[in-house]
Amino acid sequence: MKKRLNILLLFALVLGLFFTVTPIEKASALSYDNSNPYSTGCANKSPITYETKGIYKNGVKIGYVQLKGSAYCQTAWGYVKLYSVAPYNTYANVGTYRYYGTSSSSNARTFCNSSGGNGVVNKGETSCYTGQLWDKDPYNSLAVVYIYSSDGRVIAQAQTGRH
Repeated sequence: MKKRLNILLLFALVLGLFFTVTPIEKASALSYDNSNPYSTGCANKSPITYETKGIYKNGVKIGYVQLKGSAYCQTAWGYVKLYSVAPYNTYANVGTYRYYGTSSSSNARTFCNSSGGNGVVNKGETSCYTGQLWDKDPYNSLAVVYIYSSDGRVIAQAQTGRH
C-alpha cells in the first residue's frame, strides 16, 4: 500500500512539473502575438533595433524600414519611417514575418493595419508600426515595407534580414 502511494505521489509530481514548466513559454508567446509593442510596454523594455534598411523609389532614398524588438519581452515588430508625408491614402505598410529556425515558410505575420499595429501610412503621415510577434530562439523574424502607388500597385519595397 505504501509503495503504491509513493508511486502515485511520484507520478503526480512529474505530471505536475510537466504542466507547470511547459506552458509558460507557450503562454508568453500567445500573449504577445499581435499585441501593441507600446501599450504592452515592450517598446520601452530593453529595446533593440535589429536592422535598418533604406527604401528607394526611382533611385532616391525615401525612408527606411526597421526590424525592432524587445529583449525583455522577446518580441519583434516592423517599423517604417518616410522622409516626406504620404501623398495619398494607403501609401505604405510594413509586414513582420516570423519563421521557425531555418524554415523558408513563415508561421505568423502581422502588418501595420493588423491587430496591434497603428494603421497603414496614409495621406499626410510618415510612419507606422506592426503588432509584435514572439521572437525567442528558435523563432526569428524579418520586416518588409511595401510602398503603393495611387492605383494600389507596389512601387517600392525594402526588407530586413532575419533576426
